[in-house]
Amino acid sequence: MSDIASELRALEQRKEGSYDKRTEHLDDQGMALFINRLIREDSPYLLQHAHNPVNWYPWSEEAFKHARAQNKPVFLSIGYSTCHWCHVMEVESFDNVDVAEVLNQDFICIKMDREQYPDIDEIYMTGVQLVSGQGGWPMSSFLLADGKPFFGATYFPAAAFISLLNQITEAWKTKYTELESSAKQIAEGIDRILGERKQAASLQVDIIESTVEALSQREDRSFGGLSGAPKFPQEPLLLLLLDHIRRERDEKAMGFVDRALEGMGRGGIYDQIAGGFHRYSVDEQWLVPHFEKMLYNQSQLVLVYLQAYELSGQPFFRRICEQTLNYVARDMQLSEGGFYSATDADSEGEEGTFFTWSVDELRDVLDASEMQLVSLLYSPSVLGNFEGSNILNLSKSLEEYAAESGIENFTENLDNVLQKLYLAREKRIHPLRDDKLIVAWAAAMMTAFVKAATTLGNEGYLSVARKAAGFVWGNNVDETGCLKRIYLEGTVSIAGQLEDYANFAEALIALYDATNETIYLQQADKLMITAITEFWDEEHAGFFLSPKQQTGPQLTRSRNASDGAILSPAATALHCLLQLARRNEQCDSDKGETEQALLERIDRGIGSLLGHINDSPLSHPSMLRLMSDREEGSRDRVQWVEGGKAKISCRRMRSTSAEAVQIEIEVMLSDNWHVTAQNIDVENFYPIEVALADSERHWTVEDVSMPKANGKLRVGASGNVAIYRNSLTMTATLRRSSVADDMLSSSVELQIKLQLCSGTNCLLPQSVRVRI
Repeated sequence: MSDIASELRALEQRKEGSYDKRTEHLDDQGMALFINRLIREDSPYLLQHAHNPVNWYPWSEEAFKHARAQNKPVFLSIGYSTCHWCHVMEVESFDNVDVAEVLNQDFICIKMDREQYPDIDEIYMTGVQLVSGQGGWPMSSFLLADGKPFFGATYFPAAAFISLLNQITEAWKTKYTELESSAKQIAEGIDRILGERKQAASLQVDIIESTVEALSQREDRSFGGLSGAPKFPQEPLLLLLLDHIRRERDEKAMGFVDRALEGMGRGGIYDQIAGGFHRYSVDEQWLVPHFEKMLYNQSQLVLVYLQAYELSGQPFFRRICEQTLNYVARDMQLSEGGFYSATDADSEGEEGTFFTWSVDELRDVLDASEMQLVSLLYSPSVLGNFEGSNILNLSKSLEEYAAESGIENFTENLDNVLQKLYLAREKRIHPLRDDKLIVAWAAAMMTAFVKAATTLGNEGYLSVARKAAGFVWGNNVDETGCLKRIYLEGTVSIAGQLEDYANFAEALIALYDATNETIYLQQADKLMITAITEFWDEEHAGFFLSPKQQTGPQLTRSRNASDGAILSPAATALHCLLQLARRNEQCDSDKGETEQALLERIDRGIGSLLGHINDSPLSHPSMLRLMSDREEGSRDRVQWVEGGKAKISCRRMRSTSAEAVQIEIEVMLSDNWHVTAQNIDVENFYPIEVALADSERHWTVEDVSMPKANGKLRVGASGNVAIYRNSLTMTATLRRSSVADDMLSSSVELQIKLQLCSGTNCLLPQSVRVRI
């Protein structure tokens, strides 16, 4: 046995029982007949392929060194652990001895987990899209020994794959110059697309309004979302619409959001029993999903449903939001804090087996009255709606079903039934869970928990986020502020990407706003100082997505600011800088930039991307939201003014009547700053005031309860001016002035006017707008 074979077998023995040997090639004692270099890795996806007969390398310089030495093309296969079609190609081709023989003879084979290296995945996915016009996973790329791709596609059945391999081998021997030329053109195309370098431009007038209208033209008004199939949740676009609605009170746009969220929440893409969303639906009705559950979908859709609930007051949106958060806290949370990354689509060798039900399976669990309720809501049938079984889904709203059933305590009864089904389902063989913690995804989930805690008044959600933040900071961030992307079973690995820094900084800022604990803001500031050093493009302005030092060939450093499956890392990073600028006085750091320097950096970053945003606004919804925030300010319930000198927090208090509501407004002031109380007889001072926005038509202010002033200011001969120092809490009582005639009448837009003064000067009066 060779030295490397001995080393790999020794690793296999040490890892025995810690991973699933996914191969049909086992001896009588259950030992794998084949082993390759992937046994050295900790990625669950790579370990799935550690016993393929293919001589896999991980993504590494070693693989390309061998490709150069042996004059062989590189076959790069990229996937992820919960990908259904990745599993199919694994079984059909990579665990197939005949296919492996061709690969091992004529290629250097690299297997990559796209979740470890999203920057490299993006490069080769762009190449595949240039070659074939479409992309997806598993991704199959063929490279020169310098890393440039000359051909790429996605899934191949075994016979077609062998034929392709033979064609490429022949071309390598007889048409190498043509392959080199093709690779050069593809690499130049990748750099052109991902570099996002265009001449300076001005933003198109009314670009957000035209983008909203473009979405309206593409809407599937029957089932919600964008027309066609497959259907993805499209969270970045929904968040853009919600931001636009919050600012402009656009009822037509709210109709789009409402139909999309109702369609997803009722459909099979949503797990009706346990909560949480599958990645996408293969049909236009949101009925049949690919059954994997990704953490990033949960975090982003929680924000979507939460904001929609804030605007509309619809209980169904709150229900979906809470069920999804509870699912993550229960089933996707590490005991120490933080979150697993995903669960698989397959169990027992079949897709969706864990999630679907036959009529007999339902009857085995439920009594007659419970079965009657399930039959009313979900209409299970003997034939089923998915391969002879049933994906539970709703065809009407819960309110309609409640009225139709005549059952008292309808929601309570339904939840009891769903809990019985959940407990029965837990006894099944579970889909594989990918146990690695990805900082970017976990951090986005923290933000969702914090925002939900604030909006829904649930301290338990805040505790989950705090625990996760403490765990990730303690394990993945070193004393210099450098971050590792992956945590798995006590080991951290892979240099952090921009998305890891930006998402974690955003979560920490949200925690600071929710808790007033300065440590969170200091940590966010430290991360973004490192991010500027590591990712900022000083020549062209804006952020690179990948770190300076990359493993393997470095074809390009992407500056792509568009949204994909996750929100744009570039937009998130710039938004973090904007939030730090607005809280700058609270940062207490001698290494961070001034408020003005941060704002100038943000403006340069946005300006460098305007040409791309003009060309493709639908691809850049997060950048559009960022620009609205930069130009017009936020509408959030927590806002900072004058670079962090004052914090305004609004909280909607519980109401006993749909016709009246109380909103608590807390203002916290930095040391040496104050605001003026209601002084009737003193000129040239602007007292703090709460009013309705000019566009608000459904509500009137009945009363604003102001606390007693806690200070006095002597102003010449005018006498004393009553002021507030440190903090004050006001309560605005609002009453509905008109009949609710649209989906937005539950929310209200307030205007808080104030002027900050110190002992020596007063700043210009400010007006903060909050929709709550």
